[in-house]
Amino acid sequence: MAAKTSGYTFLRVGFMLLMTLLILSACSSAPAPEPSQPPQPTEAPEEGQTITVITPDAKNVDNENATKYQIQTRLTDFRLLNDAAGIAWGVTKNELRMYMTLNNGKTWANISPSTNVQFLTNPVYGKEIFFTDPSNGWIIRSAYGTTETVVLRTTDGGHSWKISAFPDSNTISSIYFSSPDSGWLMTSWDASSTKESKALYATEDGGATWNLVMQNEQYNPNLPNNTIPLAGVTTGMLFRDPSRGFVALQTGALPRTFMTRDGGSSWVAGPDFLVNESFAGCDRVLTGVPEFFGEDRTGGWMSAGCQLEKEGSVTYSGYFTANGGENWKFVSLGRPAVSGINRHVVPDFLNAQTGWALEGNLLYKTVNQGQTWSALPASSVLQSKLLEYPEVVKLQFISSDVGWLLIEKEEDRRSILLQTTNGGVSWRVM
Repeated sequence: MAAKTSGYTFLRVGFMLLMTLLILSACSSAPAPEPSQPPQPTEAPEEGQTITVITPDAKNVDNENATKYQIQTRLTDFRLLNDAAGIAWGVTKNELRMYMTLNNGKTWANISPSTNVQFLTNPVYGKEIFFTDPSNGWIIRSAYGTTETVVLRTTDGGHSWKISAFPDSNTISSIYFSSPDSGWLMTSWDASSTKESKALYATEDGGATWNLVMQNEQYNPNLPNNTIPLAGVTTGMLFRDPSRGFVALQTGALPRTFMTRDGGSSWVAGPDFLVNESFAGCDRVLTGVPEFFGEDRTGGWMSAGCQLEKEGSVTYSGYFTANGGENWKFVSLGRPAVSGINRHVVPDFLNAQTGWALEGNLLYKTVNQGQTWSALPASSVLQSKLLEYPEVVKLQFISSDVGWLLIEKEEDRRSILLQTTNGGVSWRVM
């Protein structure tokens, strides 16, 4: 019995000794190393408003069963396509991130092309991006280094993209499609502030293939010719149909226009723009991008800004056409000179009579082609957001009620998109 008891005592002592050693080992061991911190960013992250995105399998159709998630993104440009639909995009880490909404921003679909197609700069609507409707769109990725210019095209609202080669590596200056099949691309090289060499390419199969229809490298002003001249920088291009087209040029003085009736092969100069007293004393006249109204594209306008270098200001007037650019009428819009960071934000006209101008944090509206303007009631959302994002990127109205406004703070790499559905009286973050 004594031997048995001593055995238990030995086991008990051994167990206590083992526990003591374990406790001492735990107390003396070094703490576990903290996980390494990721490298700190060298510049501010790109930010914007949070948007609700539906998954690709929903094919841009919002319903109760569609899976949704939220993202934060920085936008650099947008385009309204109709009262409810629009696209917005930006480039992050050389990847184009594009989104489309069909319900006034309630939900968005990610329609970005493959990340294998890299972008060094932010594409601009009318230069590298164009949509005829929510289904048919094109994106041009310009050449850089040994990488060639390519054309991305969709016929299903960005659910899928096809890619095709483009035979010119020069700068893209303008793009336009009159239908899902017929389109044109203008390129330029050897450019300065008042002149550039130009080439025009056309497609009849929706951008799958492109053919050179005009180039002016051999242009001689002293000889008869049918090309667009070297003098002047392209600000915009429009085709009313596969035959009739229009190009506007910035010359540093008055605007110039050229017109074609054979799909872009030959061009004739449009009417001269008469010298106007509103431009007396201007250091430079800034020709805006021409915008045409309605499906027939007969009515349109383009801004003309009187720039004063010393004052750092621009005073905007406009030229209006009712016959597709055959003739233009000068209209003094009666707005004061605009200075500061937003002096290059031009008024936006929905039609020949109705337009809006954002000056400071107030929006003004005209319904008689600029003869009179009315200040709209101050929007608390608009005013507060302009304090956070003081730089205006773009203002566009698609109807008398619906408009979008993109504002940013460039130094912080932040932007936000606003919407109005009552003609600019009130605004909300999309």
